[in-house]
Amino acid sequence: MPSLFPTTTTAQDDRQAWLSAYLAAPVTLTWTENRSSMLSARGNATTGYQVRLHQMFQEAPASIWHALVAYLTRSDTAATQTIRRYIRQQPPVRPEPPEAPTPLLQTQGQYFDLAAMYQEINQQYFMGRVQADITWSRRPPRRQRTSMRFGSYQERDRLIRIHCLLDQSFVPRYVVEHVVFHEMLHQLIPRQQVHGRWSIHPPEFRRQERRFTYYQQAEQWQRQHLARLLRSA
Repeated sequence: MPSLFPTTTTAQDDRQAWLSAYLAAPVTLTWTENRSSMLSARGNATTGYQVRLHQMFQEAPASIWHALVAYLTRSDTAATQTIRRYIRQQPPVRPEPPEAPTPLLQTQGQYFDLAAMYQEINQQYFMGRVQADITWSRRPPRRQRTSMRFGSYQERDRLIRIHCLLDQSFVPRYVVEHVVFHEMLHQLIPRQQVHGRWSIHPPEFRRQERRFTYYQQAEQWQRQHLARLLRSA
C-alpha cells in the first residue's frame, strides 16, 4: 500500500497508479468536465475500477482521495459526505448555457395522439400531478442498430420524447401507453442514491411502474418485437 500521495496536479498517471496500488486492483481514471456528475465509478476489486472525476479533483488534497478509496471499496457513508462537502466548497463548475429555444412539439402521429394519451394517463394514474410536454422524436438516421431507447424524460425542460418508431400500425396502443407512463413517472420519482450509487430507476420507481395495467404485456411485447422495430427504422 503506497504511503505517499502524488501532489502534482498534472500527475494523472501517478494518481491512477496510486489508486490501483491502494485498491490492489486495476483502475482506469478519466478526467471530465461534466456539469452534472462530478464523480462516477463502477467495478470492483475483481474486475477493476473505472473512475470518472471532474477536473476539480485535480486540486483535491490527499484526504479527499483517501475518502474516495473508502467510497469505492465500502460505499462508506462518512466518505460520501466528505466528498460531497468538497464538491460543494468548489466554485461553480461553469455557467449554465443559455436556454435552448423551446422545441416544436409533434404530438399527433399517424396512428397515435400523444397529447390525448398523456392526458388520459395523467388523470388515471397520477391525478393530474405530472406537468410536462410530450413529443415524438425525430426519425433516426438509417444505420445498423441492436437496441433502441423507447422514450426519454428531459428533466431540465420537462420534456418527454417517445421514439417515432412506435408510431406504427403493428404496435399495440398499450405498448405506447406503457412508455409514456414510464417517462411520466420519472418526473415524480427522480434519480436517487441507492447504496451510494445514483440510480435512475430506484426500487420505488420499479414498484410504481408495475401499477400500469398492461405492464407485463407491454414488457413482453417490447422484448419479442424489438427486432421488427429495428428493421423498420
